[in-house]
Amino acid sequence: MTSPLDIYNTGIVPELGISNLPFMWGDPGSLQKTLDAGLWNIGINDKLLKHNMVVLGVAAGGPYQIYSKKFPVYIPKDMEGKKWGISGSTASKATELLGGTPTTMSSGELYLALQRGTIDGCTRPLITGLGRKLYEVVEHLSVTNMAYFCSFLAINKKKWDSLPKDVQEIMKKAAKERDQEQLQRLKTFMKKAIELYKEKGVKVHVATQEELAKFKEKMIPVYEWWIGKVPDGQKYIEFTKKHH
Repeated sequence: MTSPLDIYNTGIVPELGISNLPFMWGDPGSLQKTLDAGLWNIGINDKLLKHNMVVLGVAAGGPYQIYSKKFPVYIPKDMEGKKWGISGSTASKATELLGGTPTTMSSGELYLALQRGTIDGCTRPLITGLGRKLYEVVEHLSVTNMAYFCSFLAINKKKWDSLPKDVQEIMKKAAKERDQEQLQRLKTFMKKAIELYKEKGVKVHVATQEELAKFKEKMIPVYEWWIGKVPDGQKYIEFTKKHH
């Protein structure tokens, strides 16, 4: 068995990138609701099955937030003309639409880049910022839940088929419980992490629904770009609109 991240497997199943579309979900609970409604059942699970992976459960991972040095980010205009350390082609497209200049770099490069002024800010999950001590080199953190990743629990198909049906049912149930437990753990962690950033002297802004709506409006071209890359991407976006 394994518990990989979806965004690291878009090379074999491009549809897995749906979770990384910016400003699609307002909070982790909204994403988990879409997953529980069957987002992966409309095609992703079948495609992973072709690679001998039986998916037992899918859980929301920590969302990406916006870190910045000398200025806060409240609305899209605040990102204009600034250099941003990002990861992935989707984040790059989003940053460009927001008027910023994206620079792809690993999380290990962010600290020095921010310290030296090579970039003005970056987008990363809260846990990355804590692990990389970004609170030492940024002044502001905007909690926007900009984009997500998911971890999924999977088992080799041959092994799965060898298990008794009653054991399979128990494992399916346990996997669903794991999904919900991860969501609760994530919510608890995010609250604690935000308080920790404040204790470290970072000015934290939690985006309002009105502010998030302005960001999402700017993202329409990103969704269209993604649909152009993913043959059946439209049905995933439509499903998300109905179940979040």
